[in-house]
Amino acid sequence: MIDWKPKINYRVMGIDLAALPKNPTGVCIIGDDIFLFTFHNDEEILTAINEAKPKIVAIDAPLMKKIRIREADIVLKKYGAMPPTMPSMKLLVKRAGKIVEEIDAEVIEVFPTATAKILGIYEKDWRKMAEKIGVKARNKHELDAYLAAYTAYLYIEGKTERVGEKEKVIVPKVFEMLRY
Repeated sequence: MIDWKPKINYRVMGIDLAALPKNPTGVCIIGDDIFLFTFHNDEEILTAINEAKPKIVAIDAPLMKKIRIREADIVLKKYGAMPPTMPSMKLLVKRAGKIVEEIDAEVIEVFPTATAKILGIYEKDWRKMAEKIGVKARNKHELDAYLAAYTAYLYIEGKTERVGEKEKVIVPKVFEMLRY
């Protein structure tokens, strides 16, 4: 059985980043407890990161210098990934790049929808999915931030794999998840 509320002696953070500050960004910190937040501007997000001092930050946004279609984007399309070349995704790539430059922790790119589908908990209705795993998210962005942070936890535990050649997206190992 998967432990959806791990107690760990370090902190991991998940961020479901919005392309524009006017839209909600979900943030989750997993450590000795689980904390969920909704922020809008970069300063709020960076303050949360600096105060939490996570070991790793998992971001649901394409992390790349040059906007293009990567192997990871093609592979993750089957899970619903949007190409980074779409206008709204270009904005997300640029915002993520600026935020990542300010982070003093290891940063990984994740895709929460793929995490949910690989772990077998995906529901179209985010409320049902949150209820299924016992996470008290106030919106879809907080749930995605939780799934991003959970992916970071699995990454530290060695239960993930990298998708793509150069820029890699971290997802749970399918084989590891079948053992639960």
